[in-house]
Amino acid sequence: MPIYRFQIDVDAPPQIVAERLRSIVRQDRREPFGMDWWSWRSRDPASPPFMGTVRDDSFRLRRDIRGRNSFLPQVRGHFASIPTGTRVCVTMFVHPLVVLFMAFWLGLVGYGGRADPSANSLVLWCMFIFGIVLTTASFFPEALQAKRIISAAVLGPRPVLGL
Repeated sequence: MPIYRFQIDVDAPPQIVAERLRSIVRQDRREPFGMDWWSWRSRDPASPPFMGTVRDDSFRLRRDIRGRNSFLPQVRGHFASIPTGTRVCVTMFVHPLVVLFMAFWLGLVGYGGRADPSANSLVLWCMFIFGIVLTTASFFPEALQAKRIISAAVLGPRPVLGL
């Protein structure tokens, strides 16, 4: 299962860091029975890039994207006080149901590839490799994008050094 973890040390108290993160998060707009999954509405560019909740000590987020990506990272994290400010610890992972489905699918394809010594096993091994490449190629670019957005938000505005 793809997992991506990182930490950011911020020279501000946890309450300020939580407020900075809240500025890029809006309330989750889930429809009853998860019907927003079928919605292809475009996201307003002025709206926050994440949906979820931010508490004073933790957060649970997911990107608000146009279209659907089953491998979109689920973002979880917490704030910890350190002597110089706040440490933001973030973990991103694929939704557990997607992991379960991929494990089942890859298990069947891998078992078929090992059990069938004929030329058909090449097709099964290609499907196995495709499943792994699809998962990683869909997850990691989104995880890196989420990291950039979260880092920019919690670090806050940087002073401009000018002449």
